[in-house]
Amino acid sequence: MKPESFAWLALQNHAASLLRPDFAGRTLRLARAVAPTLFSQCVLCVSTAAICLAVVFFISARKAADETARNLAGWQEIATEAEDLAQVR
Repeated sequence: MKPESFAWLALQNHAASLLRPDFAGRTLRLARAVAPTLFSQCVLCVSTAAICLAVVFFISARKAADETARNLAGWQEIATEAEDLAQVR
């Protein structure tokens, strides 16, 4: 065995010594007792979809606002140069 294997085995043995007896069995029984219902799964799916849509909407609105501001700044520059040319004539 490699030295790493011995180290992992020692860590596993130490961790196992810290667990109470029948930890795995109790954990599985508890997990089976509180199994998710169809309703709770649907609520989770709907809430996840709502959060994702809100994030997409926020990012899209932010990018559109940034692009609009950039375009307005460009047009303002063009308008200023046009006014300057009109005053020169």
